[in-house]
Amino acid sequence: MAPVGFYQKVWKILQKCHGLSIDGYVLPSSTTREMTEGEIKFAVQVESVLNHVPQPEYRQLLVEALMILGLLADVDVAHMGGIVHVERILHGANDLFLADQKSQGTNEYFLEKDPATGICNFLYDSAPSGSYGTMTYLSKAAVAYVQDFLPSSSCLMQ
Repeated sequence: MAPVGFYQKVWKILQKCHGLSIDGYVLPSSTTREMTEGEIKFAVQVESVLNHVPQPEYRQLLVEALMILGLLADVDVAHMGGIVHVERILHGANDLFLADQKSQGTNEYFLEKDPATGICNFLYDSAPSGSYGTMTYLSKAAVAYVQDFLPSSSCLMQ
């Protein structure tokens, strides 16, 4: 089940880029001209792209990344570039997570990656909130991904 306001956030993102690439499947920005943000047809279109992702935990992190991008689309980001590759944000978050875990001396056993996605299994099991939560890493990775499109007056994450 999608989070509250999810499809509206995806709609806003699509209005600020040329499309969303989700694991190789593109949801084009032209979708926003063909249907309204509240239309069931739009939700079905978004779901059909997400449903190409077979791993539920990977799909969940993609949804979380889209929610973060939606928040960025709500602020003064006039344009997010061409095709936004959501999986790149997810892999960026994974790299940040692994770097933090390694710096904390986490045993390599806990840093094993899912062979199908390359995402650390420990990240999948992390809670969304907290300093080591998925949303923390997804937020940092999303801001890094769209940094060039952010207004110069906005505060930047470290």
